[in-house]
Amino acid sequence: GIGGTFQYGYNISIINAPASYIQMFMNTTWLERMGAPLDSNVILLLWSFTVSAYPLGGLTGAVVAGPMAIMLGRKMSLLLNNAFVIIAAALSGFSRMAKSFEMIMLSRFFTGVNAGVGMNIQPMYLAESAPKKLRGAVALTSASFTALGLVLGQVVGLRELLGGEESWPFLLASNVVPALIQLTALPWFPESPRYLLIDRGDKESCI
Repeated sequence: GIGGTFQYGYNISIINAPASYIQMFMNTTWLERMGAPLDSNVILLLWSFTVSAYPLGGLTGAVVAGPMAIMLGRKMSLLLNNAFVIIAAALSGFSRMAKSFEMIMLSRFFTGVNAGVGMNIQPMYLAESAPKKLRGAVALTSASFTALGLVLGQVVGLRELLGGEESWPFLLASNVVPALIQLTALPWFPESPRYLLIDRGDKESCI
């Protein structure tokens, strides 16, 4: 869950706190490039693009999640899905250094792709892998991790932590931590028995 639905909730939350700082960054960057500040309506439009990139990436991730789950397996898809967050964290973390607000937009798109894939494949993997007696409880943890992500995103976004004017790139890049946790832990987990039997026809591995 830490690299699945947690990322969805977390990445919804962390964009709220630094909104004004990112808009200021957009205006400052444009002023340095063109020698003139942006109109407030244009800043709002650019900010809208930045926010909208996340659900657009989510739609893309949701579309590719099905083929990924069949071709690569549930477990490998979740592992590979962390690559999108690592790319996103690098883009947002270095955006101010590169003086490019476009990197933030692209970062949000890749973050959305990660969320779209995770929201679809994680519940599938859990439902197919959990023991029958625990299946209902385990499936519910998808919602629990979403809520946990939302709460932790709000907490980490406090100005006293990473939500300040100087630290907001680190806040946007902090989603790499759950990805690294999943990359460390998930390889020790089994593959989905349903995938092994039905999609790969490997009865022995399934048993």
